[in-house]
Amino acid sequence: MRTGKARRLAPAVALAVLTSACGGGGREDAQTQPAPLPAEDLNPAPREDLERGGTFVWALSTYDEQHNMWHTQGNMANVRRVADAVLPSPTRYDAEGTASPNTDFVLDHGVSEDGLEVTYELNPDAVWSDGEPVTSEDYEAQVETVGGSREGEWELGGTAGYDQVSEFVPGDDEYSFTLRFEEPYAEWPSLFSPLYPKEYMEDEELFEEGYVKDYPVTAGPFGDVEFDDVTERITVRRNEDWWGTEPLLDEIVFDAMGTGAMAAAFNNGEIDGFYLGYDAAGYELLRGGEGAYFTRAVNHGHRFASLNGASPDLEDVRVRHAVSLGLDRDALAGVALGAVDWPVTGEVNRLLRSSQRGYRDNSEGYGEYDPERAGELLDEAGWTLKEGDEFRTDEDGDTLTLDWVAADDTAIALDEAEIGRDMLAGIGVEVEVRQVPVNALFSEYLIPGNYEVATYVLVGSNPYAGDAKENYGMPDGDGEWGNNLARASTEEIEGRFDELRAETDPGRYAELANEIDRLLWEEVVTVPLFECPGLYVVNEDLHNWGEFGLASSYVYEDIGWAAE
Repeated sequence: MRTGKARRLAPAVALAVLTSACGGGGREDAQTQPAPLPAEDLNPAPREDLERGGTFVWALSTYDEQHNMWHTQGNMANVRRVADAVLPSPTRYDAEGTASPNTDFVLDHGVSEDGLEVTYELNPDAVWSDGEPVTSEDYEAQVETVGGSREGEWELGGTAGYDQVSEFVPGDDEYSFTLRFEEPYAEWPSLFSPLYPKEYMEDEELFEEGYVKDYPVTAGPFGDVEFDDVTERITVRRNEDWWGTEPLLDEIVFDAMGTGAMAAAFNNGEIDGFYLGYDAAGYELLRGGEGAYFTRAVNHGHRFASLNGASPDLEDVRVRHAVSLGLDRDALAGVALGAVDWPVTGEVNRLLRSSQRGYRDNSEGYGEYDPERAGELLDEAGWTLKEGDEFRTDEDGDTLTLDWVAADDTAIALDEAEIGRDMLAGIGVEVEVRQVPVNALFSEYLIPGNYEVATYVLVGSNPYAGDAKENYGMPDGDGEWGNNLARASTEEIEGRFDELRAETDPGRYAELANEIDRLLWEEVVTVPLFECPGLYVVNEDLHNWGEFGLASSYVYEDIGWAAE
């Protein structure tokens, strides 16, 4: 899964109001809406009922190398799971997505009435693992680098609101500062998550290589990070110098394995928790068994097909539109979700979750299964189907062939590719399915643009929608697309994101999010398939871990085993 800097809102933009999963513009044949899901499901228990000590073995789907999340190769959901345990983040969110200061690092933060100044009061007890205090200099270094104002060649995935900062103003001491903006930036709580030490933001080589299979400096409830390339495990241990609430666990072991292997590993007692999602075989293996707790809540991600707009065969929006109409999204969602008894609603939104205010489906005219209209669009684009031919060709006789890349150990991705190949053959589009190693999917194929179609997941790292701009916006001045792996957008989409990030009225914020989602449909930047199921499996004796929804992360100190 890739971390989608998406689905965010500031405290004043209270989009995360739990409502029924309402629609409007959804597919006519969609199933009746089920009752709304809970906001989160963490198998909760109070700390006093949990024991101190123990190891939690947590299965992840990839063993990522780059752990600088601001680097274009590091913006991954699995990286965030590790980083959140060992690096500072100034803001926490509750199940409804409401922001508050994470007082382990920031005693207080707030925005001025005009929205142009955000002040921070840092916790002077916070220290890096090398003994240096966490000060305003660390925050300033990150603003300058990630905001794009520092000279040098920086491989940034996105500027994520840092480019909105017009001035960094030091406070009365090293533990306070103010950010000034020329226009309001409503999503300011999303900044500095995570925070890296200043030296790793000021030096190009350290930025590039310092956190590659290493966490040389940490500041969190856990630290002492160890990478084992043989077992593909990452171990983090309790930070004995931690100044906040003491972590219950001794250590967390992140164990990388194929998603298809996780259920069997859990059944054999090799791991304690994992994201089951839409693993049908795993669901059949574990349901009804003893010792497993299945979570059921709103997930903070959506699954989609990415179409590489930089490909000569997909640069014409009419071809992308035809591909969208040639994919039966209800059938694809049914294959994934029906097997795990998860509701198939026929609705999805790139920027808002079904638990958020204003959520609706915006796919009309683009998301329906309509092979006839798809064929007309391809004809208009110059890809014709001659009598007796199986696939369409252009005026030069070249066949319309798309390279669909899928991770070789991810059953759902392989199923989608093979089913999608058959669906697109129905409109005369040839698809070649290429299976690639899961650890190479992003680094060697999606990020460099060596693909034409691929399905994967974007997971929100906080409740806001605005800095999804880096996933869907225009390239930078050097023509680099950053985290927009679809390599398609418009100036109108870019401008609407800027409006969204400045909007503080919750009603208008939701309207803008839906307008952007509709524009993304019209440009067919991606083809959303479904909102991911909040379906984790966890040892029933392990608590405060599972589906966090809009909270966007865990309170790692509170994860623990039930006392005997």
